[in-house]
Amino acid sequence: MAHSAKPSHLLLFVFFLSSLESILATTQEGEALVKWKNSLAPSSFLDSWSLTNLDDLCNWTGITCNSAGSVSQINLFEKQLDGMLSEFGFTSFPNLNNLTLAYNFFSGPIPPAIENLTQLRYLDLSFNSLHGPIPFQVSHLQSLLILNLSQNALQAPNWSHFSPMPFLRILNLISNPLASKFPNFISNSHSLTHLSLNFNEFTGDLVRESVFANLHNLELLSLVENSFEGPFPPDIFRLSKLKHLHLSSNKFSGSISNDIRLLCDLESLYLGNNSFEGPLPSNIFKLSKLKNLVIGSNKFSGSVSNDIGLLSELESLYLDSNFFEGPLPSNIFKLSKLRILSLWHNNFSGSISKDIGLLSGLETLFLDSNFFEGPLPPHIFRLSKLRDLGLSDNRNLFEGSIPIGLGLLTNLRYLDLYSNNLGGYIPSDIGNLKLLEVLDLSSNQLTGPLLKIVSNLTNLMFLDVRQNSLSGNIQSDLWKYNDHPTLEFINLSGNHFTGELPTTICNVTSLSILDLSNNGLSGALPNCFGNLADRLLFINLANNQFRGTIPTTLSKSCQLTCLNMDNNEFEGLLPPSLANCKHLRILDIGNNKIGGTFPSLLYVLGELEVLVLRSNKLCGTISARSIEDPFPKLRIVDLSNNQFTGHLPIQYFKNMKSTDNLYWYRISTGELFFQYEAAVSLTVKGREYEVANNLHIYTAIDLSCNKFQGEIPTVTGELRWLALLNLSHNSLTGPIPSLLRNMKELQSLDLSSNQLTGAIPPQLSALTFLEVLNLSKNHLSGEIPQKGQFSTFNNDSYLGNSALCGSPLTKKCANTASPPQEVGNGDEDDAGDELTWEAIVMGYGCGLICGL
Repeated sequence: MAHSAKPSHLLLFVFFLSSLESILATTQEGEALVKWKNSLAPSSFLDSWSLTNLDDLCNWTGITCNSAGSVSQINLFEKQLDGMLSEFGFTSFPNLNNLTLAYNFFSGPIPPAIENLTQLRYLDLSFNSLHGPIPFQVSHLQSLLILNLSQNALQAPNWSHFSPMPFLRILNLISNPLASKFPNFISNSHSLTHLSLNFNEFTGDLVRESVFANLHNLELLSLVENSFEGPFPPDIFRLSKLKHLHLSSNKFSGSISNDIRLLCDLESLYLGNNSFEGPLPSNIFKLSKLKNLVIGSNKFSGSVSNDIGLLSELESLYLDSNFFEGPLPSNIFKLSKLRILSLWHNNFSGSISKDIGLLSGLETLFLDSNFFEGPLPPHIFRLSKLRDLGLSDNRNLFEGSIPIGLGLLTNLRYLDLYSNNLGGYIPSDIGNLKLLEVLDLSSNQLTGPLLKIVSNLTNLMFLDVRQNSLSGNIQSDLWKYNDHPTLEFINLSGNHFTGELPTTICNVTSLSILDLSNNGLSGALPNCFGNLADRLLFINLANNQFRGTIPTTLSKSCQLTCLNMDNNEFEGLLPPSLANCKHLRILDIGNNKIGGTFPSLLYVLGELEVLVLRSNKLCGTISARSIEDPFPKLRIVDLSNNQFTGHLPIQYFKNMKSTDNLYWYRISTGELFFQYEAAVSLTVKGREYEVANNLHIYTAIDLSCNKFQGEIPTVTGELRWLALLNLSHNSLTGPIPSLLRNMKELQSLDLSSNQLTGAIPPQLSALTFLEVLNLSKNHLSGEIPQKGQFSTFNNDSYLGNSALCGSPLTKKCANTASPPQEVGNGDEDDAGDELTWEAIVMGYGCGLICGL
């Protein structure tokens, strides 16, 4: 007779099976986690992940379980983990709904097996180094609500293989090199509320593609810094729930339609750095919820309507770098919630209304580069919350003195009054600005001393008072390290400072830029001055009256990239310790009394690009035969007006060519940055031309006014990138080499005041960029070539050569067959960047003068 099992026993058996299944599942998940851990670089954050600790799986670092004990969340945010995802057990976590691996060092591709996490609702792999195409299997995660793959190195896949993601609400692909059209699967992911594609390489005309037609739930649309083009996409006006629209830094163009009023919930509108044009649409002022309006760096024009006062919620307003004109609308001063007002680089005019004092919450005010006039408005100094104030470059229309009330702005960190017409003394209450980091008073007409009160600005990073009429000694208080532990930049150039440098200057070890040029400073440099080179990048002492020897205390940790001591009274030899400055790119010791032979220590400066030793007492021959490749990066060399002898050292400068390197240094404070740029000045016949922006493409050799002998070496023709060559006022003999025709970039050639003989090679007419030629005072003979650029030179180019004939000289050539005016082919190199001689000129005198 059969007996049935008791119900209680059956329940126990079912419970036992369920418990066993749960234990087995937990064991499988734990083993998968440990296997993945073992594939990663060792990390103390995962010490709790161990096969000996499986019973405590739900308490492992970053692990959360559901009620059944199965892993539901893996959150390893910012745990400094390093490895790949290839060993992650994607099939081992059937209940995982949250995978967060952001802010780690994961690399490699995203495995297609990720599609097995079918319950996943939150996936965050941002801020890693993942690369390769995004696998289309990601779109198979149909339960996903949030997908964040930002800040990686992922590449664009074939988006047509992606499926729409019906429940996806937030998609963040920011900062990947995704280069493609707008992903088509996005257009059919109807639940999206936040879409961020910033800082990628997306392209296309979004009007023609109508990609936003079905995204009616969007609240945030951010496409910043891509290459989208065409007019403003009209489909965006259908997104009635949109609160944040960010289209800055693309290639959009055209006008903005008045339909923008349909975005009635809009709180932030970022259209900056595009090519939008025309007046602002009047309906933009009906967006009553707008808090941030950023439309700078476009081509908007016209006046700004007084209706701007209707934007009562506005907190930040950026209208900078457009073509707005006329006076500021009076209602702009009624925007009581305004914190940021940026209007720089427009055509606004008139005086600044005293009502600006009503903007009591203002923290940032930029009015630079407009046509405002009159005195600095004193009501600005009632804005007690101001942190950033820019009133620079107002086309020389701000005038008068700096008001005393400036000291009331005790929260100020940035003050820029550059290039106005301000005069008088620096007000003493500027010392009240204890938080000030940047002070720029340059290019005004300020007088008097540099007040000791400046030494009270203990947070100062940037001090620029260049191009004023300040005078007196440079106070030692300015250089107290304890008072200025953050001071990086000091520019006092172009004033009337006198006296010696105080020894306390050596205390400011935080300095990166020091420019004291064009003053009346004198005396010897402090012995400790060379120690500053351990931090300093740029030193400019040019055009003063410093004397004595150059400090010898340049240590092996020298960081100098630019050293300019031009036009002083330094004497003796260059210090051997200068060889420690391995990063030196610009060295200008011209117009001093430096003696001795050519400094062999310079051959070890492999980064040197600009070398100026003109007008010193250097002598002897120049030889670098023991050096395999001297001056591998040299582009500008000026050894003129010395006593060098022997043959021309042209072969040591054979590597000359233009470069992509720029000669500037950037200093940043918060969102603001400043740039210090080196320049080369060419002084010819008393006129000076400064080369700054294109210094990096300029090439020049000046060996004039020495005692070089012998012939011009044929290797000179290999200097194909050279723009200027001056060998005048030497004792050179022999013919002009026809191989000079290969110097395709040559724009100025001066061989005057030598003993050259023979005919002018007709092949030189192939130098199509040649604009200045001086062959005067030699022993040249024969007919002057008439082709190419030679037809543009006047007789000054040839005077003092009694045997020369032909135009433009009055001496006619005999009626004999002239040598054929052949043009050599040379090597057909691509022409480089052309220098205009409106900015660069070479004359007939001794020496190209290069200064920084």
